[in-house]
Order: sequence, then structure tokens, then C-alpha cells
Amino acid sequence: MARILIVGSGDIGGGLAKHMAAQGHSVWGMRRSEKAIGDGVTTLSADVSDMETLIGQIPENLDYVVYSIASPEFSEEGYDAYYVHGLVHILALLKQQHQQPKRVIFVSSTSVYPQHDGSWVDESTPAEPTAFAGRKMLEAEDKLAQSDFPHTSVRFSGIYGPGRTRLINQAKSGSHCDPEPDMWTNRIHRDDCIGVLAFLIEQDMAGKKVEELYIGTDPSPTTLFEILEWLKDRIGDVEPDHDVPEASRRGNKRLSCQRLLDAGYTFKYDHYQKGYDEILTEMGY
Repeated sequence: MARILIVGSGDIGGGLAKHMAAQGHSVWGMRRSEKAIGDGVTTLSADVSDMETLIGQIPENLDYVVYSIASPEFSEEGYDAYYVHGLVHILALLKQQHQQPKRVIFVSSTSVYPQHDGSWVDESTPAEPTAFAGRKMLEAEDKLAQSDFPHTSVRFSGIYGPGRTRLINQAKSGSHCDPEPDMWTNRIHRDDCIGVLAFLIEQDMAGKKVEELYIGTDPSPTTLFEILEWLKDRIGDVEPDHDVPEASRRGNKRLSCQRLLDAGYTFKYDHYQKGYDEILTEMGY
């Protein structure tokens, strides 16, 4: 059994912590609040942006560290403090304690890819972000790559699941997207985010090859027109069509998860209809 520290124990990190603890591993979950994470998980209260709060909090003899932070503010300063400097703080403390984890995993984002032409993107595609969010994510990835630790960055696409219902809300309000030109979107269910991270740890524990980079997205890129129309049909009674707010038109690319599939990962939700149908049923639709 492994000793695992999960830094950032919200929806995904907390879910991963509970999953790994249920498998019998020794798990610590770090979060800003003191609220308990779940059965079998030791909760550590600290703020990664403030080094003083981290002193004495890092368990000894760690096998795996997963950095799954969510910045409390959507700003360049917030991303710099929590994704870049927060990760640097954790890496510095691991080195100071002479720890030798088998792997450090950083939860990143496909925002590092700025493509807007509907092209296919995989791990070999150069990451050349233009917006601050992608730039800071890539900077954090680079900090990890420069460390002495075996490492992996997982770039997740748009995450949906319970409580993550932005597209459902848009469909309910009648949001519309023109069928042409194609506006490609990519997503991954929250449970598959947890599944992918657990899978990579398990692969590493089994001595199987784990790459330094993965794109975490389901195998079914979908146009925004298709998914909105399907959601509206599935919901039934929606408002008359109107234009989708410009914020929903960020990006236009098709992301490939072939590297994960080749490694043997099986998606629980390999198509948006599976995940959204379950969510809508729970919402009473």
C-alpha cells in the first residue's frame, strides 16, 4: 500500500483521496479549510500560497503526491499564487525533507492549447497559450519538469458532473449555437478525472510505464450545436433560442485521449450523453 498526499482536496482531489483511502492506501488530503475530507483520509489544513502554513504539514516517506489545486480567484495573480508558487512551495518542502516520491502528478488544463481552427490536438502538439490561465498552467508544469522528481502532468478538458451544470443551464435558457461553422468542444466527467488519476498511480505502482504528459478528455469531441440541441431535446421545455454568450465560445479544437486509451484506461463516461443523461435524471428531467 502507498502513502499518498493530495494537495487540493476539492471535488476532484477530495474524490481521489476518498477513493484511494477506500483501496487501503494511507492518504492525506490538504485543503484551506478544516472540514474533514472523508473516511480514511487525514485532513491537513494549509494554504499552498502561504509557505508558513505548510511548515510541518508534509507527511514523511510519501510515495505519491497529487497537486490538484483550484485557485480561489480567476486572475493572473491568483493563478500565479496557487498553481505556480503553491506547487513550488510543495516541491521545495519535499526536497528539504529529502523525500523521494515515486511520482508527483500535477492536475493541469487543456487551456495551454490555444487552437481555434477545429484541429486535432494531442500530447505532441506544441503548447503555446495566449491567455493567462494557460500560461500559468504551463509555467507550473515547467516548474515540475525542472524538479528532480519523477513527474506527470494531466491536462483535463472541460469538466462536468454533479454540480457542474453550466451547459445544462445554458440549454434550459434556450442558448443556441449556429450549426455551421463547426464549434468543437471537449469534456470529461468528474468521475473520470478521479479515475484517470487513480489509474496512473496504480500503473506506476505496478511498475508499468507512465508518461510525463496526458490529455484527460473523453473520446468524443462534440460540436457545441450538437450538445446544446441534444440537451434541449432531453430537457423538453426550454426557453426560445438565443445566442450563446461569447464566453461559451472559447476554443475550437478536438482533443485526443489516445495516449490514455493506449495505456489501458477505460472511460466510465466515454460520451457526453451518458454523463448528462445521468445528471439530468438526478435533476428530475
